Amino acid sequence: MLSNSIPSAVVKASGKVPLRTVLVVPFILQIFVAVGLTGYLSLRNGQKAVNELATRLETEVSNRVNQHLDNYAATTRYLTQIDGEQIDLGLLNPADADRLAQFFSKQVKIYNVGYILYGSKTGEFIASGYYRESSIPKHGNPDISLVLPKRYGSTDLYNYATNDQGQPVQSFPGTKDYQYQKEGWYAKGVETGKPGWSEIYQWETNSYPLSIATSRPIYDKTGQLIGSVGVEQRLSQIGDFLRQIQVSQSSKIFILERDGFLVASSSDRPVFSVVNEKPQRLRGVESQDALIQATSKYLGDRFGDLKTIQNQHQLDFRLNGQRQFVQVNRWQDEWGLDWLVVVAMPESDFMGQINANTINTIWLCLGALGLATLLGIYTSRWITRPILRLSQASEAIAQGELDQKIEVSGVKELTVLAQSFNRMAQQLRDSFTALENTNQALEQRVEERTAELKNAKEVADSANKAKSEFLTNMSHELRTPLNGILGYTQILQRTESMTDKGRKGISIIHQCGSHLLMLINDILDLAKIEARKMDLSHSEFHFPSFLQSIAEICRIRAEQKQITFVYQPDAELPTGIRADEKRLRQVLINLLGNAIKFTDSGKVTFRVEVQAVPGTNSQKAKLETDASPWRIRFLVEDTGVGMTLEQVKKIFLPFEQVGDVRRQSEGTGLGLAISQKIVGLMGSSLEVQSNFGRGSKFWFDADLPEAENWAAAARTAQQGTIVGYQGARRKILVIDDRWENRSVLASLLEPIGFEVIEANNGQEGLDTAVAIRPDLIVTDLVMPVMDGFEMLRHLRQLSQFRNTAVIASSASAFETDEYRSMTAGANEFLPKPIQTETLLQWMQHYLQLEWIYDHKLDQLGATVDPAESIDSTWKLPAAEELQHLHQLLAMGDLDGIIETAQRLEQADPQLVPFARKVTELAEGCELNALTTLLKQSMPE
Repeated sequence: MLSNSIPSAVVKASGKVPLRTVLVVPFILQIFVAVGLTGYLSLRNGQKAVNELATRLETEVSNRVNQHLDNYAATTRYLTQIDGEQIDLGLLNPADADRLAQFFSKQVKIYNVGYILYGSKTGEFIASGYYRESSIPKHGNPDISLVLPKRYGSTDLYNYATNDQGQPVQSFPGTKDYQYQKEGWYAKGVETGKPGWSEIYQWETNSYPLSIATSRPIYDKTGQLIGSVGVEQRLSQIGDFLRQIQVSQSSKIFILERDGFLVASSSDRPVFSVVNEKPQRLRGVESQDALIQATSKYLGDRFGDLKTIQNQHQLDFRLNGQRQFVQVNRWQDEWGLDWLVVVAMPESDFMGQINANTINTIWLCLGALGLATLLGIYTSRWITRPILRLSQASEAIAQGELDQKIEVSGVKELTVLAQSFNRMAQQLRDSFTALENTNQALEQRVEERTAELKNAKEVADSANKAKSEFLTNMSHELRTPLNGILGYTQILQRTESMTDKGRKGISIIHQCGSHLLMLINDILDLAKIEARKMDLSHSEFHFPSFLQSIAEICRIRAEQKQITFVYQPDAELPTGIRADEKRLRQVLINLLGNAIKFTDSGKVTFRVEVQAVPGTNSQKAKLETDASPWRIRFLVEDTGVGMTLEQVKKIFLPFEQVGDVRRQSEGTGLGLAISQKIVGLMGSSLEVQSNFGRGSKFWFDADLPEAENWAAAARTAQQGTIVGYQGARRKILVIDDRWENRSVLASLLEPIGFEVIEANNGQEGLDTAVAIRPDLIVTDLVMPVMDGFEMLRHLRQLSQFRNTAVIASSASAFETDEYRSMTAGANEFLPKPIQTETLLQWMQHYLQLEWIYDHKLDQLGATVDPAESIDSTWKLPAAEELQHLHQLLAMGDLDGIIETAQRLEQADPQLVPFARKVTELAEGCELNALTTLLKQSMPE
């Protein structure tokens, strides 16, 4: 399939694209792809090289920084340790303050540190360093700072400038009541009792230098603390070193403490800020340098807590759309310093030359593309000129100008093509001449065939009419003996004693006859519609349950197609109505079935509304008649395929179907035609609105009389109207999640003496059954909380309910549901809508009931419809004729009854109403109604 579709696509495309484009574009595309791919691979290789270079540079820089920090920390530790040991050995005497200060001054100059300090426990402080400079100068003499209470009589700090020999030469302002004991370098050693580093601190004078110091406690021979010696380093030295490292134009190197505060950086931006003349250290995310700030934020987001970084990490992130390479490395020393060395390099510092090469590649590609275009245009013109002449000649032939001849030279293949074209043109001229002659002969034959088709249509119409008459007559001829067969099978079943095998045979005859009768009735319906002889058979029934049963059946079909089914009944609908239940159900199920069939997604809506009668102000649409009809609108709306205007015009014609072939195969095309006829018999018309591709809406309005005694009519059985039963009052438990269904059963059973208890779901029904111990249970199968199948299984596990009769009822009439319900423990399965006679028969069987009938009815207990009773204005035939009709009925000779009725009608015009009623009942094979009519007509 794929191999066939590709050439067809090429042919279709070539019919729209000029030949010159077909020749030029592929050539240009090949060059463009080749050059572009070369440039792309060059760019990718350049980026890979940049990544490797950045990694090597970052590693080299990190190693250099680590080495410098090692030397920086080692020098400070060495001085601290060696000075402490000299004091321990007595080589340095803290009591000789001037000599000790002079020694410290020389050490500061030699080792290039910020300050060397000594503080005793008794309050003496001796130090030398750069008090007045924020950074360590390359050339200069350190100052001396002293706190000697015995000499000066106070704890004030005295500062002196020194000469090259470290001797004080001039004093300058110091600090009142200087408390060196509170400073980190002294307090750290005293507190821990061992050498270590202080926290980073900041001077509040002289440009706020940022410093860190070591300290070593000094003890006498008895282990008593004498004092502490320390060495202070200015962190600006680390920043100066970082700025000396040249990595790239925009790269940054910075050092962070584990809490995120900056130690030093290669940026010119300070690592602290001054607020209200107070210095405050900055965290990395607070730096004024954009790259340092963004890198610190990325590290915080990446690791959460900087203390979790234990090893070297090679990372990258994007800042303002540009990629940034980052390497973070942990650095530690012996006395407890734990910092992070971070190197950040923008990719753009290395991509400049690569980008320039990329631009050159693009220009080369454009140049090659332009050159290829010029060469392609020239080549295509050389090839396409002869082909263009062929094309023009072909177009002329298509316009009817057959006298075309072309000459092509220069290209061998095109010359052969031109010769073939000239031969083809000559053959076309000859063919058109012969075709014109043939066309005249065909026109004559078409006229003859049209006349034949007209005659054939007339014959077909006549045959169709004969078919309808044949179907009507044959159904009548078949129904007469078939109803006799069914009648005598029922008589034999009731009156004759037979063996089990004989009784089974009679039952099979009755079932097969009933099935055949149903098929004949369907054929007769079609014949009646075509002959326009269909009548409605009215009965009284419960309207909400009737609608609910239809809705539940259609909801199941909709759920099978995974579409939504919405049922919207009006709150003011009457409880009982009088109508032809079978025909109304036939119309509604046909409309809903079509809606579901032609809807693949969306929903189907079934709406039943009370309509206002024109000329009235009441929403309750009753007509001004004794029967008090209600005007009800039945509306079915879907979101299916819809119909075009032409399809809507033909939709109600017999055998007319719309939609695709697959959906047409699902029906005969008679459904809507029959539905329109039935609705017409109801005094209404089936209307439709449809939008192609969006859905359709069908509706009709029907005037339906309200039935007050629908429940009594439903309880009428073959033996008469049931008004009660013998014995104690029985409890019936009805389990159904629909109140309409529970209401129907309660209205049917309570008036004849049953106590009806209702439950909304399986769980509630199970609990209620345990509480009240019902005599019989009628349960739905599909319910929330607990369905009927599970309820039956639980019920049958209880010993007190193992023999309790249970009738399962459901709108689903599938054999699988019936089998599942019987397997779960149901005694019988009754599909919805419930057939009252069947329900009462099962109740009589399982509860061993003896019904009480209304004694006012005749012995046969036939229900007399007003339409089947004797009109007082009718003239009745003589007793002999009535006796003859009764004998024919007993023999099952319906043809004889019809012939006798027609003879009576011709003999006496006053007998016409009676004769036509007898004919109507006989043609409909309504044996019970005909028996009742004849019995009422017999003289007393």
